[in-house]
Amino acid sequence: MQGTRALTITMAVALSLLAVACGGGDGGDRTPEATPTPELPGAMDVIAQWVAENRNVDFIGDCADAEQGIDVGKLCATRVGTRGTLEAYHIGPTFSEYTTVAIIETRGEDGAEIVRINNRNPNEEAVPGINWPLQVGDRVVVVGLGENDCLNVREQPSTDAASLICIGDGSEAIIQEGPVETDAFTWWRIAGEGFDGWSAATWLRLPEAIAALFATPTPSAGDGDDSDSDQPQNNATAPANGE
Repeated sequence: MQGTRALTITMAVALSLLAVACGGGDGGDRTPEATPTPELPGAMDVIAQWVAENRNVDFIGDCADAEQGIDVGKLCATRVGTRGTLEAYHIGPTFSEYTTVAIIETRGEDGAEIVRINNRNPNEEAVPGINWPLQVGDRVVVVGLGENDCLNVREQPSTDAASLICIGDGSEAIIQEGPVETDAFTWWRIAGEGFDGWSAATWLRLPEAIAALFATPTPSAGDGDDSDSDQPQNNATAPANGE
């Protein structure tokens, strides 16, 4: 009788241990371990990927982290502006002029994504202001042509189309239609005081993107004259009169 009782107890203990090992003992309801949420790509991540796919050069990340004597000849990026979900970055060699402008959009569920890449010649002065994406209804300002040049407003989105008028820096317009990609330009139909036609987007900027150009500088001690860094470029003479 005692042997039977001992055997029963031994079996009960064994079954209890087996239930614990198999997740039992509490009905088998164990809380599953949470699956780690994948980290979404950030702006520097997608820039690094773009550099890896398009440039045979090492990318170090933020230009502010570049070290003299170590990172010379590598590429880096600097954030130069934000607009809603968009960020603008200058990409270029460390300790040198930037060669690329990247517009990046960050969405909550997808992370960062490059929506536009524009390359430039670092030996030429850039058109002022960030070239944020435009859309119908936007108010835009003509910039980057200089005192001796102007932007053609044409009958059609083509460099071969007749020019209706040529407008200078500071001219304002509202985008009516577009964009159209042709003749190596992005074209928008714009309308302003006394004109309505197609112009190249290269010299069109949102007012907020160039606000500093038209701001009245505040004099300070030691200022002799205005900086030349905010002056419009004059390297667009040929294409502006030809686009």
